[in-house]
Amino acid sequence: MDAGADDFLAKPFDPPELKARLLVGKRIVELQQKLVSANSALYYAASHDFLTNVWNRAAIIAFLQREVARSLREATALGVILVDVDHFKKVNDELGHETGDCVLQEIAKRFCASLREYDGVGRYGGEEFLLVMPGCDLTTTVRRANVIRELTSSKPIQTPLGTTTVTVSMGIAATEACMDSQSLLRRADKALYQAKSNGRNRVEEATVATDGEVVGQH
Repeated sequence: MDAGADDFLAKPFDPPELKARLLVGKRIVELQQKLVSANSALYYAASHDFLTNVWNRAAIIAFLQREVARSLREATALGVILVDVDHFKKVNDELGHETGDCVLQEIAKRFCASLREYDGVGRYGGEEFLLVMPGCDLTTTVRRANVIRELTSSKPIQTPLGTTTVTVSMGIAATEACMDSQSLLRRADKALYQAKSNGRNRVEEATVATDGEVVGQH
């Protein structure tokens, strides 16, 4: 028992008693399996967005923080993409919130289909998504962002009220020496604001010059 056994029978044992003990052991195993499943379900609910089934804001930021720390520790690149669905309020106002939900769900699916297994995607808030791409420098992140942007808008989205097409704007940033996750997000957010100001459906990258923040467009 000290070694971890839940029960034991001394020899010679009584067959009916052995059967009864086995039934008790089976119930214990089944209960443990239910607890594991319940804990997994609770973790999923706590870490995922209920509508799109991608990570929620807290989970994607936690993933970003871990990847930033790993990037700095191992001197590897890390790219982030902050995405905003263009004119999403218009979709809700003209087609209804049910259609808006379908749009967000389909966009999340297209993001997931475009990412590698070890990339991260989460709903950052409202119609905004955050994509985290380990091992991608600024140039690679911009290239991949444009591929994702074109994939998102190239195919109409099926909704209860018919089909609709949406575009996305993207702000790009990549890690540099001594950069933390908050600084990375601020730069991506500035680039996203610039993308929306410049007409939407585009990718803007955040770069650093000697005079501070500057933005380059793609």
